[in-house]
This record gives sequence, C-alpha cells and structure tokens, in this order.
Amino acid sequence: MKSTVIFAAALAVFLSAAPSPSPAAPAGNGRVRVEVFFESMDGPGWQWFFLGESVRRRLPGVDFAVYPLLSKNEKGEWEARRGEAEIAESMRIAVMGGVYPDKQPAYLNARSLSPWAEGWRDAAVFSGVPPVELAEKAGKSGPALMEKIYKKAQSAGITGAAILINGEKYAGGPKILPLLEAVNGRLPAGKRLALPKAAPAASAPAKQAAAAKPPKFWVILASGVVKNDALVGVFDNKFPGIQPVVLDYDSPERAKEFPELDFVPAYALEGVDAVKKELAEEIKAGIFTERDGRLFYFDKQGRGIYAGRKPEPGLLELFVMSQCPYGVTAENGLIDAIRKKELPDKVRLRIHYIGDSEKGEDGKYSFKSLHGTPEWEENVRQLIIAKKFPDKFNDYLLERNLDVTSTQWDAAAKKAGLDPREISSAFEDGKALLAEDFAYSSSLGMGTSPSFLWEGRTFVVGMGDLAKLPGFEKVTAKGSTGAGCAK
Repeated sequence: MKSTVIFAAALAVFLSAAPSPSPAAPAGNGRVRVEVFFESMDGPGWQWFFLGESVRRRLPGVDFAVYPLLSKNEKGEWEARRGEAEIAESMRIAVMGGVYPDKQPAYLNARSLSPWAEGWRDAAVFSGVPPVELAEKAGKSGPALMEKIYKKAQSAGITGAAILINGEKYAGGPKILPLLEAVNGRLPAGKRLALPKAAPAASAPAKQAAAAKPPKFWVILASGVVKNDALVGVFDNKFPGIQPVVLDYDSPERAKEFPELDFVPAYALEGVDAVKKELAEEIKAGIFTERDGRLFYFDKQGRGIYAGRKPEPGLLELFVMSQCPYGVTAENGLIDAIRKKELPDKVRLRIHYIGDSEKGEDGKYSFKSLHGTPEWEENVRQLIIAKKFPDKFNDYLLERNLDVTSTQWDAAAKKAGLDPREISSAFEDGKALLAEDFAYSSSLGMGTSPSFLWEGRTFVVGMGDLAKLPGFEKVTAKGSTGAGCAK
C-alpha cells in the first residue's frame, strides 16, 4: 500500500505564484531569517521545505528554520489530520530542530526520500543521530518543543503551510524564483545575488496548453468518512482548475457512475490519454488502480469503509507483520483489552498477516515479508497455532511478543503450554495457510501493520484510530507511537 505522503510527493507541482510583497529592509544584523511551517506528512507542505532549503543554499546571509505544524482539540491534546503517525513524526522534527538544529536539514532531506513508516530511522542515521536516542528525546522533550512551535505559529496566525521572511508571512505561491527574489531583496545591497532576467512570457501555444480543460474528478465518500482536502489540493496542483464532484456511496449517482466501487474514500479521475501521460510514473508504481476507463486512488491512511462487503457483526480483524514492533503492541493491547473485558460484547479477534507469496511450477511456495524469512516463518507458526490450538494462541502471542525476533520460539511455545514438535511437524502444511492468508490481506490492499477491519467494513490504521470507534475507547497499546510498518 502506498501512503498519502508518497502520493502527495509524487504529484506535487508548483502552484502559480501570487504577487510577492515589496522587499522589506534587511534585519539589523544584515541577515535574513526564513522560517518554514508545514504539516509533517503533507506532500505539498514538504514542497515549501524544499523551496526554503534551496533558497538557503543559494543565498548567503540566510538563517533557516523548519517547524512542524500540529493542532489541538478541545481537551488540549495534540491532533493531526493524518493521525498519530503524523503527531509522532512532528515530535521528531521538533526535536531535530530544537536539539540538533545543524542536523535537521539532513534529517528532513533523508526523510523525504524515506517516506515509509519506519523511514525516520534511516533519516536519523543519515543525519548522524542514533534512532534510539531520537525516539527517546521525542518522547521526553518533543511535547515541550512542540508547544513552543505551536505558540509561535498561533502568534503569527499560521494554520497551514507557510513561510515567514523576517517574521512576515510570504504571500507568494510555492515557486522558486519569486521566493528567491523575495528573500534576496531583504539582504543588504552588498550581499544580494545578481539575478538574470526571467525568461520571456510563454508563447500562445504554451498558454493554450496551460489552459487545457482539467479532467473530470470524483470524490466518493460515505457516512463517517471525510474528504482529505490536502489530497484534493494535490490533484488541483497537478491539474489546475480541477473541481471534484463529491458523491455519497449510497446515492443513485454513485451506483450509476461507479457500480463496482468497493472502498471509500476513493478519488477518481477520467482516464484520458493526457491524464495517463501525466501520471505515468504513479500508475507504474501502483499508486493508481485503473478500472473502466477511470484512475482510482484509494486513501487508506485514515478511516475508510469497504462499502461493497457483507457486514460481519462482532468480527475484528487485525492485519500485522509478526515482527513489526507496532503490530506486536497492537496484539498485546487487544489481548489485554479482551481479558479485561474492555471490548464490545462478543467481539471475535482474528489476526491476519501482510506479505506476498508465489507458487512455483513445482508446487512449492516462496514468500516475501518486510522483516525477512524469520518473519514469514513466524507467521506460519502463528497460523498453525491459531488453527490447531486456538485456546493457547493468545498465551503464545504474549510470550512470543516479549522478544519476537528471538530464534527461541519454542521456549515461548512451552510457556504457553504447547508442544513445539506438533507445531514443527505441521510447518509444511502451514505454508498453504500463509499463502491463503497473504492473498486475503492483499485482496483488501492491506499494507500497513497494524491495520484493522471492524465488522467486515470499517477500516482504520493504528491503535489510536481504533480507539476512536464506538466500543473501543478503552483500547490502548503501551509503547505504541501511532506509527506502523509499511509493505
């Protein structure tokens, strides 16, 4: 599953620039301060960072700072449009800026190239900060640093992606030359860069091409599922002037236009040649699904509904990778809630696994799992236990999850009252179970561990969003950051 962050980054293009304000006098020390604010998982917002960073590199005498944006709810708790994963990433960025300011640009550049859930670890190493150290400081110092950023944004009247130049909000759009000129004009005359004249105006054919009619665009929603305005903005950036037609899944208009639609929220474009050409890379990467002459993007980063599926009352399906730390905390949290009777009555928990399988000509299976061979082998063992010894399954998980990367799985089995020999003897048969399970998860597009499917239809990612569903308010997962492992 491709994340909205990846999609947004792939589609983001420069917006038309508004007229920039007249250059203000340079700061008293002869330097210009450029401050970038953006939501940490917003693709177009990241564009502002790249623009500001490019200007900093091009001009002498520029002090540069980057701040993540979060909001607060009525209780004073942190909120983000993309859930707990965005809150966690914002805390890390705040720590990089507040504790390691000289390393923050390297972290952000590396993070933009590692947009998957665990990519922050690679970015931390790239910037020279141990991931364990960054995670610890994000937990301890992140909230206080984020509070300062929040107050700064509030006092400046900033609610979305923006740039301040010497404390004044930049009024232009995200285009490199207008921003460069605006910052350059605030430097002392002796430090300004001599810029060549801009290119001549576009020719008539170019203007006509730019004014091409945008493609048809639909956003299909359902009760409890909201439109992602940032995502709509990405489409507008790619196809200027595009206007979404919003349809309700239960409406006759949706049934007529999209009779085979099985998941919402869905964002659909008419699949004309010009659109396919513009989105060729994204189509190749599997970000879009092509059906009946339309290109669909299914947003599975928040709450969604498999509207075409038959309801399954009382069934909670958890999709994990058995060695994903976030999946493990989700399993532990749910088992704890079951034993404390904190879940809705008669809830049945069923665990599925995320990965890929292929059956060779010789009839043998080969598997791919994010955390390698040990993970899919553990998946097999867990499926065997769930099928043959269901009453011992939760006990085994709690023991195994104490150190799921250990090779001593048999010790966990013994503590759970299981005979390891019975599990090992069924291993080959268990491979068929895993192939079937991987196929089921893939058919639903599950790619992030942990993801949940409630009663066959309601989809959420992460323990934080699960706790927002009626009946699951008491579910917690100690140690969970709201992040996940992405396929």
